[in-house]
Amino acid sequence: MLDKNALSQLKTLKKEIHDSTPRYQGRVRTTGGRFGFVNTDDGKQFFIAPDEMEKLLPGDVIEFRVEPAGEGKEQAFTEKLVSTELNEFFGRYIIRGKGHFIEPDHNTLNRWIFVPPAARNQAEEGDFVAAHITKHPYPAGKVQAAIDTVIGKPDDEHIENRFIKAKFHIADAFDDEVNAEAQALTAQDTHALSSERTDLTHLPFVTIDSANTRDIDDALYAEALSEGWTLWVAIADPAALIAPDSALDRAAQQRTTSVYLPDQVIPMLPAELSEQLCSLQEGENRLAMVAELKVLEDGSIDQIHIHNALIRSHAKLSYQQMAAFLDGESNAIAAELQGPAVHLDGCARALAEWRQKNCLLMDDRPDYKLVTDEKGKVKEIVRIERNQAHRLVEECMLACNRSIADWLAEKGSGFFIEHAGVRNERKGEVAALLKEHLPLEQKPSLDTLADYVSLMQQADQSASELPLRMIVSRQLERSNLSNEAKPHFGLGFQHYTTFTSPLRKYNDLIIHRIVRKLLQGEAAEACDEALLAAIQSGQANARIAAQQSESWLKLQWLQQQDKDTIYPASIVHMNSGTITVRLDDSGIEGGIDRRKAGKEWTFDTKTLSHRSADARFVLGQQVRVKVKDIQPQARLARFVLA
Repeated sequence: MLDKNALSQLKTLKKEIHDSTPRYQGRVRTTGGRFGFVNTDDGKQFFIAPDEMEKLLPGDVIEFRVEPAGEGKEQAFTEKLVSTELNEFFGRYIIRGKGHFIEPDHNTLNRWIFVPPAARNQAEEGDFVAAHITKHPYPAGKVQAAIDTVIGKPDDEHIENRFIKAKFHIADAFDDEVNAEAQALTAQDTHALSSERTDLTHLPFVTIDSANTRDIDDALYAEALSEGWTLWVAIADPAALIAPDSALDRAAQQRTTSVYLPDQVIPMLPAELSEQLCSLQEGENRLAMVAELKVLEDGSIDQIHIHNALIRSHAKLSYQQMAAFLDGESNAIAAELQGPAVHLDGCARALAEWRQKNCLLMDDRPDYKLVTDEKGKVKEIVRIERNQAHRLVEECMLACNRSIADWLAEKGSGFFIEHAGVRNERKGEVAALLKEHLPLEQKPSLDTLADYVSLMQQADQSASELPLRMIVSRQLERSNLSNEAKPHFGLGFQHYTTFTSPLRKYNDLIIHRIVRKLLQGEAAEACDEALLAAIQSGQANARIAAQQSESWLKLQWLQQQDKDTIYPASIVHMNSGTITVRLDDSGIEGGIDRRKAGKEWTFDTKTLSHRSADARFVLGQQVRVKVKDIQPQARLARFVLA
């Protein structure tokens, strides 16, 4: 038995050890496995072992100590839970014996959550549910949840659509106040504003879109000049009818964008505006903001004039109709519109040539249309190749958007879409790669727009066996909305914003308001940074929702196909453990696990390629694959090489 002195010494020693042990505060990051990491504000990262992770949830802020874990490694141990951000989550109800759980549908919450008897809300095996955490796992390591809502059963009609909308908080309907405002707006309101506008109804504008599109927000007209073309880009003008801070405005701001699910479009604005009063329908006078661009023969844009205008679409053309006419396969376009159609095509081709020489073009990628049945299931996946009509519209929209951005930058107003190029932590390896594969005398700089564009143009023309441009594209920063007029490296533009989709995107609607103020000689205040962040977050939310819904339905369809089918595919992404491929005929993506390939494989972070003694895989490479495993609701597909 220790005497008092010995106990005092032991206590002192423990305190000294405690006081000398490093302590930090940081945020918990989970992984695909049972372990995790905690990241501090100053960039440090520490390992969290599986047993310790059992006490934590993703996003938790903790105070922790760091102790040696052998072999020169360190491990974090939680001492205090500072805050937790994970509350609501969604998933599937699972019963195993007497245990009732929720399998979360969550990127980083990868364990089943126990549901006690009083919190089960009459859920049944397999039900899709919304739930919230009722008992945090710290410090005992046991987490509990309660079910808030039973969303539906796996075999319910349109269950995928319903689950995704619940998970991403996407509302179908507008509230009564919004509907009342929308229904109160009439053609008389348009007529009342018409007298204040430039009348351009005599110009034979046409719209070019998908055949079933109702929310038509752009119309085009071009006339040939001796030195090039005048290109008129007319954009629907809902901002003329929607007052700031009105119920309609608040609803659009909250939604931030229209959401395009496979079997449903959820509009940013009520149909009374987006499909009727503001939509540029054939034969109807409509309020529009019109960019009049003088395009020179070389495709450069010499001048821009912006009009508060009244226009009338003279024809609603589909991409297929326009492409068939341009290819000489059909004369289905009215005779008086054929000349302007040819001029539009000539102007668009010149714009594309200028971009190819001075900026950056993207590769044509096919689109995929999901044909669904009355239950919301996929019957067929149709591959849609981009034609000249798609390219024509794209060039005109890009020309309009960058011209508006340049005009705003000149006036020191508006906000922009910035793209900073290659991620800072990847610039060294990317520069080394380009130096190795391009005829460069020294290691290149990736810091300026001009340097980056030049390098990517050289990469496009390179005879290298590696897809240099594709490799670089996987190592770029994300684009951001910014009040500063910074370059867009991804497109190669000095300035860029979006102006052409105000029926579908709230930031475009705001840009219209700013442009109108400037045209009227009024000052336009900088957009609130919090609002820009909210818009960006909302649009990312909508984009991910659409991707998850589409992937879920596609994988259900793939699951029904012959399991022995061999599919042609392209490699679209790679990391140290996985090769991600995209099936050519359906656009379905899935992974090939190289860790289980049975051979010694190495991954090159510089070239983003996998290599073994007898094979090499690079981005863009064509391969043939078979299905190994499909989990539709988890949006997970695994393939093996055929």
